Amino acid sequence: MKIHATVTKKEYEAIKEYAKMCDESISDLLRKTIIQEITLMRSAVKNIPTKYAYYMLIPADAPDDNGIVEENYNKIREIIGLEKITLS
Repeated sequence: MKIHATVTKKEYEAIKEYAKMCDESISDLLRKTIIQEITLMRSAVKNIPTKYAYYMLIPADAPDDNGIVEENYNKIREIIGLEKITLS
């Protein structure tokens, strides 16, 4: 089955960038994100089934995981036109 959604150019660019950060296709990322959201899987399940799991890739030798995550989220927020955030 296919689902169609209309997004703005900025939203598309943000989704595409996040999918790249997670090493997922846009289609798979959207499917996994929606399933996790509508089933409360992120907050209610300790071990998310592999077919619904996605994670932002962080280099193993990264000195500061939070710094990379913050930088990545702020890159997405900038594309959409949202203010930067600070994770701490």
